[in-house]
Amino acid sequence: MKITRYEIDLLSVGAADACLIHFFNDENNESYTVLIDAGNYSDGKEVSDFIKLRYPNHYVDLAICTHCDADHFGGFIYLLEQMEDNIADHITIGRMLVDDPGKHASADDVKRYTQQKSVEKEAREVFSLEDGRNLFDMLNRAGVPYEEVFSDSNHSHLDNHIEIVAPTKSYYEKLAYSFRNKLQAYDDEDSDSDDAILAPYNGKVFSPTLDKTPDDASAHNQSSIIVLFKPDDGKKYLFMGDAGKNAFANMNEIDKKSIANVTWLKVPHHGSKHNMSNEMINHIRPEIAYISAEKYGKYVSQAIVGALKKAGSKVYSTHRNGNLWYHNCVNDRDDYSPATPL
Repeated sequence: MKITRYEIDLLSVGAADACLIHFFNDENNESYTVLIDAGNYSDGKEVSDFIKLRYPNHYVDLAICTHCDADHFGGFIYLLEQMEDNIADHITIGRMLVDDPGKHASADDVKRYTQQKSVEKEAREVFSLEDGRNLFDMLNRAGVPYEEVFSDSNHSHLDNHIEIVAPTKSYYEKLAYSFRNKLQAYDDEDSDSDDAILAPYNGKVFSPTLDKTPDDASAHNQSSIIVLFKPDDGKKYLFMGDAGKNAFANMNEIDKKSIANVTWLKVPHHGSKHNMSNEMINHIRPEIAYISAEKYGKYVSQAIVGALKKAGSKVYSTHRNGNLWYHNCVNDRDDYSPATPL
């Protein structure tokens, strides 16, 4: 498979994520669609309608659920319900990559449980909506095959054009027992973050705000599957889910090296200052950065935007532009106009 024609869509779903990669095999013109996260359950119809409107095949060859937060897995439950009920013109998912905490929890290590099946069921509850609908139950009912992926095993997909660069299996297992914690979300990010206008020193960006901001404490977020899309034109496209500084620090060195100086970045956790450090920005240095966000202060931080811009990135956000589209060697969309950078 050779890929030089492709497009990436970041849908405007507020403080949630729904990303699409659509590409063509130059050898036979077959098209493929990869869906990385699908927003909240309420975003599922929008994701479905978008695919049916924009892409020739109403089929997702590969779905990737980065982690166990409802603003990433909820829309998948909607799509799977449509499949199970055989709704007319539904979107079909061919297979899914999702890490299963039930496979990494043992009754020997958990208090008040003696049955392994009960432990596994409880561990998977982090993939349940408030009404109990569960991603793994829906995958089974809809007949969609799924598998776990880690950067140190089973890490390449679709003829090596989709590569999993994090987490390692051992790092995921360290986090899995903390998934049940209900952590308080951060409030408004700040308005004091114009510090990133400081000139780079020796070619490196430094933001005092990012230097003093603590890492994201959510084990859910740190466990995010980090995806690298590698077409055959030498460019690299990085999707980080909601991963943070600790996730970056625990990457294998070879994988960390592979995400240096990327072409395009989906900024982690809606642009929160708790999920990127000065070190990460100076290492990744994307030419273009896309943020999925609702507004400044509802995660997206001016410190992140400013530091990325000083690192040479053009930064765009769905809260400013709505749906964002990046494309290479595919037809223009008559109803789209150039996005406005932050």
